[in-house]
Parts: sequence; C-alpha cells; structure tokens
Amino acid sequence: MRRSPAVSRRQLLAGVAVGVGGAILAACGDAAPPAASTAGRSTAVSITAVSGPGNNAPIATPASTATVAVAPAAAPAATSAGGVTLGNGMILGQTWEQINAKARGTTVNWYLFGASTPTNTYLEMYVIPEMQKQFGVTVKRNPVTDTVEAVNKVLAEKTAGKTTGGSVDMIWINGENFRTMAEANIVLTNWSRALPNAKFIAWELPVVNTDFGTPVNDREAPWTRGQFVFVHDAARTPVPWKSMKALEEYVKANPGTFTYPAPPDFTGSAFLRHVLYETTGGPVQYGSAFNEAVFKEKSPAAWEYVNRIKPFLWQKGTTYPESLKKLDELYANSEVNFSMSYSPTAASVGIASGAFPKSTRTFILDGGTVANVSHVTIPFNAANKEGALVLANFLQSPASQVERAKITRSGDATVLDLARLSEADRAALKAIPLDEATIPNADLAARALPELPAAYVDRIEKEWTANVLKK
Repeated sequence: MRRSPAVSRRQLLAGVAVGVGGAILAACGDAAPPAASTAGRSTAVSITAVSGPGNNAPIATPASTATVAVAPAAAPAATSAGGVTLGNGMILGQTWEQINAKARGTTVNWYLFGASTPTNTYLEMYVIPEMQKQFGVTVKRNPVTDTVEAVNKVLAEKTAGKTTGGSVDMIWINGENFRTMAEANIVLTNWSRALPNAKFIAWELPVVNTDFGTPVNDREAPWTRGQFVFVHDAARTPVPWKSMKALEEYVKANPGTFTYPAPPDFTGSAFLRHVLYETTGGPVQYGSAFNEAVFKEKSPAAWEYVNRIKPFLWQKGTTYPESLKKLDELYANSEVNFSMSYSPTAASVGIASGAFPKSTRTFILDGGTVANVSHVTIPFNAANKEGALVLANFLQSPASQVERAKITRSGDATVLDLARLSEADRAALKAIPLDEATIPNADLAARALPELPAAYVDRIEKEWTANVLKK
C-alpha cells in the first residue's frame, strides 16, 4: 500500500481540529506514480509501515534469532470498560437480529487497497455473492491505490460537518492509517468484540489488540494476517542471503541485481524496518511509543547500511521502483534476482498466474521477519453501519476464512484462533495444501517479529528521504 506525499498526517489532523479543509485525495484506480528518483523528489510520507535508517559501523546482529515480542498490552476482558461483551451482537443499541434486518437490501461501500489480485479474486468469487445470497447485502468494492485516500475522504467529511450519511462504510486498514483515524475520532467505537464471530479471535494477543502500537479498543475487527517474505528464483540464486550482512556481501558481488520499492511504498518501508532491526539490535528497545533519544542514538546505523549498499543496487541506486508491482515486474523480467512481499504466498500466486518462473521460492531472514494483522474499520459517519457490521462479521466467519485460505493459496493461515474453532473447521483449514513455493505457516510463526509502533512512521520516512533518497 502507498500513501501519497501530498498531505501529511499532521496536516490532516490539524485541518480537522480547526475546521479547515486541506488538500483531499479522491479515491482512484491502480495507476502508479513515476518511479522515485534521487533527483527531484521532495518529500516522502509513509502509511502503515515503519522504515529503517543507515551506518558505516559493522552490523550488530541480534544475539538470538528467537521470536521477539513487544511488551504485551493488557488483554481485553469479557466485558470492556465501554460495555462491549464478547460475541453478544449488541451494537448501536440493537440486537444482532435487528442489525441483520436493517442491513438487508442495502449496499456497503467498502474502500480497500485494490492491487492484491488474490484478495480481489476472493472477494469477487466468494464474499460478494455470499453476502448477497445469505444477507441480502450488496458489497461495492471501491479500490484505492493508497488507503490514505479513504481516510482523507472521512477526514474531509468531518471537517465539512458531515456527521451522518458518509460516503465510506468500511475500510481495510492497519498501522498509521488506523492511528490517524483513531486520533481524529473518526472511527465507530464499541463494536468489534461484540461481533458474533469475535469469539473465534485471540483478543489477548498483542498483535490482535494493538495495531502498530495503537490500542484497538473495539474500533476495528481483525481480518487477515501477514508476514514478510523475500522472493527469489532458486534456479538463479539457489542459496539466498538470509541476513542484512549477507545481503551486503551479495550485492557487492552481484551489483545491479537487488533493489527495494521506495518508501512510502508499504513493502519498501517494511524492508527498511528489517534493516533497522538487524543493524541496531532488534525491535524491543524501541518500546510501545516513539522514543526520540533511542531513535537518534540507534537509527544512524541503519541509514549508513542502506547507503553502503546503495551504489550496488539496480540502476546503481539512482532510482527505485515506485511500487511492489514494479519490483515484481523487474523480477519477472530477470532485471533483478529478488522481490519481497507481506504475503507469504506471493511466490505461489506469481507462479500460478504465469508471472513468475516455476522455480520461484520464498525465504525469510535467520533473525525473523515482521508479522502483523490487518483489520477492517467503520467510519464514525458511515451511512450504512449495519451493513458494514454484517460484512465485518462475515469476514471473520470460519467458512469465509477457509475460502479465503483456499483462494489465496495460504493453507491454514488465518486470523482466527484454531483452538477456538470446531474440529470440522480446524480440519478444513488444515486440509488446505501449501504450494512448494510457500513456507509452512508454523515455520513463519516461529520467526515472527513485532511491528514498530506507528508513531515512528512519519519520522522514519522523512529520514529515509533526507539520508538516502536525496544523497
């Protein structure tokens, strides 16, 4: 996902606070902006991913490759302070039966990142027809190239005083975008744990009850999970590098065969987070909120690393692919030897579509890779809150999660807690085979790293622009 540099998060929030509308981005299709270049790019503003900084000192590899966890947030109780009771269906002062009845015959305007082909296939083949068949609800997909476009629409409506009848009913969201909406008080509250299917979610886990450090607090519902992987052609690179130190050695020996998307591209920012983790000693030290002293002390090591490998990148580091789609094209055309993705099934999907060679495989770093959960949220002024609630609940249903796993080729990867499912639903998920190009989910989970708090995002993007892009 990308966030356009036209309007910063702080400017947007300030505009809401004083009632002055800023520049608002309209939802658009999948057209890509020009490639990021070291000449002529003035700013970079991130969205949900946190990127890393660079240093000339030797790389400090974490002492342990075990999974690292941020200090856990308090687990939500059966009934929260806001009066939400797990799975009881009581939302907006209505019973679940009343919500279903009010939703029937309506249309839900769902804004979501539009460039994920497997997700689009799953929605078109299963979610949209089943929502109509089972609940009489029409789901209208509103694809955006950048989730911030939907956030901006809601912010603009609040600025204009439009507190009801909003144009956005639901958003696929996480990280910085959710933080922006939460701080601006433009999300519906007291609903996500009350969904009937919320009983299948492990709400006690920090990766579930916080979103890049921002407490969920019943304002968004978990939908999907992902973990960062690297993509390579085993025929070209049979033994890939599995650390940033090894990557530096590789690019110096094989110049021009590696690059990464330019932040604020979501995937490129995530790559830089891995650089930050390995060059500075891991994620735990960064805490649950932005720490200026720690960041200023640690981040130069990451920036110096990125600048050391820069001359050996594709196009000698003078330009970067503007998106993951562009990087995938470079990989498919053998212009570079690696791609990367937040989807563990990226290689399998690429092979199935014919875009990637059949020898494509995925790998993760010895020290682990970041994993997270993405959610759906409902704006405070959504015109069709009931329809959005029914859709959010359906997305969490075991049947829907099973179909998603089948269509996206993701095996038993699910946002649901397998221990809370019926034996039949567990068996259905376990029976979904993984392609050879996809790492088993248990192996991924064993080396999953936490995300940095969203508060780091703006700062890190600006630092990358100043310390790498403009140099």
